[in-house]
Amino acid sequence: MLEIIQAEEITVPVGRSVTFDETAVKSGCAEYFRTGSSAVRLLKPGRYLVTFSGNIAVPTGETVGEVSLGLAVDGGALSGSVMRATPAAVEQFFNVSTQHYVDVPMCCGSVGVASVSVLNTADVPVLVDNANMTIVRVC
Repeated sequence: MLEIIQAEEITVPVGRSVTFDETAVKSGCAEYFRTGSSAVRLLKPGRYLVTFSGNIAVPTGETVGEVSLGLAVDGGALSGSVMRATPAAVEQFFNVSTQHYVDVPMCCGSVGVASVSVLNTADVPVLVDNANMTIVRVC
């Protein structure tokens, strides 16, 4: 199990992923995370439950409109994982969350490795606060 957090407000550019600055809980060896990066590598075959929650808003200086994040596997947003909010003003935060299974197959005797991140899927930068992601290998 791995839980990582981003305690400070950060602005995530369009098409980039949330960076995480702290490992809150780490047990086992199926996940690899480097502090300050945006991706978690899933190293062993199996099914992983990935949960994300955080607060999102439009940053100061940007046009008010929809902001969104989505879980991404190997750089592409997972279908059904995109979390959307439409604030009425800049820095008006909404809490968003999602939870999905990610499978890492064993193929031809070698293990497939997947990379999981939280991607800005909006057309504007997204202000993210109190973000956390938990990954548990369930089987």
